[in-house]
Amino acid sequence: MLLLSLIAAASQTAGAAPAAPQPAPIVVQGVQDREKQVRTFIRDLTPAPVHGQLGRFEAAVCPAVAGVSPAQADFIVERLRRIATAVGIPVAKAHCDANVVLIVTADKAALLKKLDKQRHDYFPPDWSGSQIRELERDSSPAAAWQFEQAYWADGRPISSDIIAAGTDGGGFLAAAQRTTEPASRLKPSARNAFLTSIVVVQRNALDGLTTTQLADYAAMRAFVRTDPKRVPSNGIDTILSVIDAPMGSAVPLTLTSWDLSFLKAFYQSGNNNYAEYQRAEMQRLMTRELDRIQQAASGEEKR
Repeated sequence: MLLLSLIAAASQTAGAAPAAPQPAPIVVQGVQDREKQVRTFIRDLTPAPVHGQLGRFEAAVCPAVAGVSPAQADFIVERLRRIATAVGIPVAKAHCDANVVLIVTADKAALLKKLDKQRHDYFPPDWSGSQIRELERDSSPAAAWQFEQAYWADGRPISSDIIAAGTDGGGFLAAAQRTTEPASRLKPSARNAFLTSIVVVQRNALDGLTTTQLADYAAMRAFVRTDPKRVPSNGIDTILSVIDAPMGSAVPLTLTSWDLSFLKAFYQSGNNNYAEYQRAEMQRLMTRELDRIQQAASGEEKR
C-alpha cells in the first residue's frame, strides 16, 4: 500500500510531463497471480472433503524399491531418504521395515489384479473391490495409495483406547474412547497418519526418463496423497507430469521449486487442523519458501 501511495503522489506533481507507465501495478498483479497459483496448486494436490483432514507420515519412513536393478534401487532409496530429510520427514535407520514401497512392473493392471487375488493385504482394509478395480482400469501407467492409522490429537493411537467395559443394560458390549483434547471449530479431536505408501509404475512409461525423475515422482506420490490428474494446467512445472506426459514433450528433470516448496509446507504445517486451515498455513509457508529460493537464485546470478 505504501508503494502504491508513493506512485499516486508522484503522478500528481504539478507541471510535470505525463508520467511514463509505472511498473508497480504489474509487480502487484504478479504477486497476486502467484498467490492465486500457490493457493490453486495446494488445493488441487490436497483433495479432502469439507472439514476433512490431510494425512501424512509422522513415523520415520523406510523406502524400498522392486522391479529395477540393484544399483537403481539403491539410488532411488537414497534419493527418497534425502528428499524426506530435506522436507522434514523423519527417516528410519538402515535395515528397517519398509513403509514407502515403489514397484516398477511390466503391466500395472495385471499386477494390481494379481495383488487383489493373492496379496489383498497390499490394499487398505477398508477398500471395496470396486475401488481396486477402478484402480486397475485407470488408464494412467502409475498408481499410488496409502494405509492410515487414526490417532488422537495428543498422538496416541485410537485403537489402543478402545476398552471393553462389559455390557450395558441392553446386553450390548460397551466401549470407551478417551481423549484429552476435544474437537473444536478449528481443530478435530483426532487425525489420520500414514503407515505405508505404495507406488506402482508401469515400466514402458519410464522410457526416456532418468532414475532421478522416477525417484522424485515417487516422492511426490508417496509422501502426500497427490493425483497427477489434478495438477493445474497453468504452466507450473511439477515432477508429477513426467509419467503421463506425451513422448517428446518437455518435462522437469527433477523436483521443481514448486514441488519442493509444496512438500516442505505440507510437512511443516500443523497436523491437528482441518484441511482448509492447514492449506491456509501451507500457502504462507510455501510462498515464503518460493521467495527464499528465488532470492537465492538471484544471488547466484549476480555472482
